[in-house]
Amino acid sequence: MQKVYCLSGLGADKQIFQNIHINGAELIHVPWPDFDEHDEIPCYAQKISGKIKEENPILMGVSFGGMLAVEIAKLRPVKKVVIISSSKTGSEIPHFGRFMKTLVMSEILPGFFYKWPNKYLLKLFGANTEDEKQMIRNVLKVSDGLFMRWAMKAIQLWRNTDYLQPIVHIHGDADKIITPQYIHADYWIKGGSHIMIYNRAKEINEIINKELQLA
Repeated sequence: MQKVYCLSGLGADKQIFQNIHINGAELIHVPWPDFDEHDEIPCYAQKISGKIKEENPILMGVSFGGMLAVEIAKLRPVKKVVIISSSKTGSEIPHFGRFMKTLVMSEILPGFFYKWPNKYLLKLFGANTEDEKQMIRNVLKVSDGLFMRWAMKAIQLWRNTDYLQPIVHIHGDADKIITPQYIHADYWIKGGSHIMIYNRAKEINEIINKELQLA
């Protein structure tokens, strides 16, 4: 049975992958290594890569995890990389706006701010039903606010301009966090939000299963 190594979003755990089912594969959630406040995404990707002992692994990354998967694929041979609701390069990441960018880069906001499941954040993620909202609350509850604060800054500093194949990019055309106007995806999920890996998993499963048959 082949293994698929899963990288979550900002500080999240394996909950986000609970509806993903890949034929003949075992999902292995890769835990977050300790971070240094001066780490940038390429450096942190090296730390994560060290936790994956298999040669030519299959990687699946969501949001921030997808960016890390892109960087890992530049460090070592991989069989396939699937990124969902994510970005391959710095140019695919939307601007936060001057005010929010200043707050993020200054690290003035306390860690607990990033764990606050307020109505605005739930709307950004695309959580509309009570089940979806509770899933986001559960993810935030177990997340590390300091990690999230560091990762938000690292994303703003990410200047990646290139990536290596084979990368499969799946994105939602209603994503309000990594907005679609900058994205060059291989597959688009109509109406898919930033949490489509959870609430549109059936369509995503079909794509991944088809792609991994080609791996």
